[in-house]
Amino acid sequence: SEDDTMHFFHIAVGVAFDIIDFLGIGLIPIIGDVIDVAAALYFYKFVGLVGLTGLVELIPLVDILPTWTALGIYAAIKEKRRR
Repeated sequence: SEDDTMHFFHIAVGVAFDIIDFLGIGLIPIIGDVIDVAAALYFYKFVGLVGLTGLVELIPLVDILPTWTALGIYAAIKEKRRR
Protein backbone atom coordinates (compact mmCIF):
# COMPACT_ATOMS: atom_id res chain seq x y z
CA SER A 1 0.00 0.00 0.00
CA GLU A 2 0.97 3.66 -0.25
CA ASP A 3 1.46 3.88 3.54
CA ASP A 4 4.00 1.05 3.49
CA THR A 5 5.80 2.70 0.59
CA MET A 6 6.23 5.92 2.56
CA HIS A 7 7.61 4.02 5.55
CA PHE A 8 10.24 2.37 3.39
CA PHE A 9 10.92 5.65 1.59
CA HIS A 10 12.08 7.29 4.85
CA ILE A 11 14.46 4.40 5.46
CA ALA A 12 15.70 4.50 1.85
CA VAL A 13 16.38 8.24 2.13
CA GLY A 14 18.36 7.68 5.33
CA VAL A 15 20.37 4.86 3.77
CA ALA A 16 21.04 6.98 0.67
CA PHE A 17 22.37 9.89 2.74
CA ASP A 18 24.61 7.52 4.72
CA ILE A 19 25.93 5.89 1.54
CA ILE A 20 26.77 9.32 0.15
CA ASP A 21 28.71 10.05 3.35
CA PHE A 22 30.44 6.65 3.36
CA LEU A 23 31.48 6.84 -0.29
CA GLY A 24 33.55 9.90 0.46
CA ILE A 25 31.31 12.52 -1.13
CA GLY A 26 30.45 13.57 2.41
CA LEU A 27 34.13 14.18 3.09
CA ILE A 28 34.41 16.94 0.50
CA PRO A 29 34.49 20.24 2.40
CA ILE A 30 31.27 22.23 2.23
CA ILE A 31 29.55 19.66 -0.04
CA GLY A 32 29.42 17.14 2.80
CA ASP A 33 28.05 19.78 5.14
CA VAL A 34 25.38 20.83 2.64
CA ILE A 35 24.33 17.19 2.23
CA ASP A 36 24.11 16.76 6.02
CA VAL A 37 22.03 19.93 6.42
CA ALA A 38 19.71 18.78 3.60
CA ALA A 39 19.26 15.43 5.35
CA ALA A 40 18.58 17.14 8.68
CA LEU A 41 15.94 19.36 7.06
CA TYR A 42 14.30 16.35 5.40
CA PHE A 43 14.00 14.52 8.70
CA TYR A 44 12.97 17.70 10.55
CA LYS A 45 10.01 17.89 8.18
CA PHE A 46 8.86 14.41 9.17
CA VAL A 47 9.92 13.96 12.81
CA GLY A 48 10.37 17.49 14.11
CA LEU A 49 13.29 18.53 16.29
CA VAL A 50 14.52 14.95 16.58
CA GLY A 51 15.50 15.21 12.90
CA LEU A 52 17.97 17.92 13.76
CA THR A 53 19.93 15.51 15.97
CA GLY A 54 21.40 14.30 12.70
CA LEU A 55 23.45 17.48 12.62
CA VAL A 56 25.97 15.60 14.78
CA GLU A 57 27.15 14.43 11.35
CA LEU A 58 28.83 17.83 11.03
CA ILE A 59 31.28 16.82 13.78
CA PRO A 60 34.40 15.21 12.30
CA LEU A 61 34.64 11.42 12.84
CA VAL A 62 31.04 11.21 14.09
CA ASP A 63 29.88 10.85 10.51
CA ILE A 64 30.98 7.21 10.51
CA LEU A 65 27.77 6.35 12.38
CA PRO A 66 24.68 5.48 10.32
CA THR A 67 22.82 8.45 11.78
CA TRP A 68 20.59 9.08 8.76
CA THR A 69 19.59 5.42 8.53
CA ALA A 70 18.62 5.47 12.20
CA LEU A 71 16.54 8.60 11.65
CA GLY A 72 14.93 6.96 8.62
CA ILE A 73 13.88 4.00 10.76
CA TYR A 74 12.62 6.38 13.46
CA ALA A 75 10.62 8.36 10.86
CA ALA A 76 9.10 5.14 9.48
CA ILE A 77 8.05 3.99 12.95
CA LYS A 78 6.61 7.40 13.81
CA GLU A 79 4.72 7.52 10.49
CA LYS A 80 3.28 4.05 11.06
CA ARG A 81 2.11 4.91 14.58
CA ARG A 82 0.50 8.11 13.33
CA ARG A 83 -1.77 6.15 10.97
